Amino acid sequence: MPAHPLSRRDLLLALAQFAPAAVVLGCGGASEGAVVTAPSNAEDAGLAAADAGSTSAVDAGDAGREANVIVIGAGIAGLRAAEVLAKAGKKVIVLEGRTRIGGRIVTDRSWGVPLDLGASWIHGVTNNPIAARAASEGLRTIVADYSEALFDANGTRRPDSDVARIERTVRDLATRGTASSPDTDEPLRTALDRAIASSNFTATQRLEVEMGITSVFEHEYAADASELSANHFDDGANESGGDAVFPGGYDAIVNAVARGTDVRLGCIVTAIDTSVSPAVVLTNLGTFQGESVLVTVPLGVLKAKTIAFTPSLSPAKRDAIARLGMGTLSKTYVQFASSFWPAASELVDRIPPASERGQWVESLNVAAIVDTPALLMFNAGAFARAQEAMSDSQAIASASAALRALFGASFQAPLRTLRSNWSGDAFACGSYSFLAVGSTLADRDTLAARQGSLFFAGEACSRDHAATVHGAFTSGERAANSIVTG
Repeated sequence: MPAHPLSRRDLLLALAQFAPAAVVLGCGGASEGAVVTAPSNAEDAGLAAADAGSTSAVDAGDAGREANVIVIGAGIAGLRAAEVLAKAGKKVIVLEGRTRIGGRIVTDRSWGVPLDLGASWIHGVTNNPIAARAASEGLRTIVADYSEALFDANGTRRPDSDVARIERTVRDLATRGTASSPDTDEPLRTALDRAIASSNFTATQRLEVEMGITSVFEHEYAADASELSANHFDDGANESGGDAVFPGGYDAIVNAVARGTDVRLGCIVTAIDTSVSPAVVLTNLGTFQGESVLVTVPLGVLKAKTIAFTPSLSPAKRDAIARLGMGTLSKTYVQFASSFWPAASELVDRIPPASERGQWVESLNVAAIVDTPALLMFNAGAFARAQEAMSDSQAIASASAALRALFGASFQAPLRTLRSNWSGDAFACGSYSFLAVGSTLADRDTLAARQGSLFFAGEACSRDHAATVHGAFTSGERAANSIVTG
């Protein structure tokens, strides 16, 4: 039986009977088109779990509601934590609001090929637990070479050497600009503008610089330079060994880690009370109890305050949640009858005109990974959020205008599109976290700290590997080990 999508009104009514004042679904003004779905009853929750193919498909209406540990969220952090806890002999129940597992890892196969709408890369394969797990599971990966074809806005292809030159330029601007940033912090954009003002760039070079800022910083951290901390935006460990992708879809890792785990799908958590023992977790499918509760929901959900905590989160933890940023990196797949872009390049980049600053700057050549003539077009920050709020026709028109300017008569009308909507997704409220103005790595440590029998994990809790799948994976492992050792 398929899951039944609930309207926003119906969902709020369903939640109200358990915690009338606890939840207002949404991400601070996100449109109702945000993918908020849940099974209409416990039977559908169990069947949806069976469809996932990797969980125990337990019917939440019939199975027990008590465990040693209740894990909130079936993303990679929650699933890895459950795996570690189960191996340590703990009974674990994972509660997931979506009708699927994986969280911000989701692979779509509606075009007949696997297309990742969330996480795409293993970042830094050296000593990376995701790379190691892929190898142990026999999953195929492809090393990314990031070869780039760079074009002016008018379609003139630039020499390949320009790519590295532009990157060096913007990194030098960041180094020079942030060298004089105040200890109280400031936006990275302010520091960059200070360095730009002391440089003698031509009009063409200024366009290059803006394209580089978008590509090197904004796409990397899923935020506008005006949101990023000048002093700390790039703090954390550097990944090494190059990157890799899963041509068969990133969800293979999710399914492997989730194997045998008791996951209750369509189970939306509204409140957690750890003032009592065992702790009580309220959901739209009833009450669950556990000696410990591990929260692995994204930072954006914590910011949205859709879960009521008793006792309240500590002031330090609330402040850390407020200071850290939740970014958006939107993904727009556009399919064509055939490829008309450089086939040998993994990335197709453009230097947009000043009026389109930050828009449709980078695209991935999907045909280099799976057998379909398509581009995966990226956007970050404010334009990503605006683009995700567009209708399909509006987004296709905007993307097509950028591509037509590059390829002229070679450009083909798109056949179809597949798009992310992380900023409008009530179970994510963004793509991944970043160090916003005024935040530091200490805020990640504070977010990850336990509070009595309440534990936290997720990419935002990773000091060294935030915004990565392996950062989330290892944070779940760390939290699980902390629960086991007491």
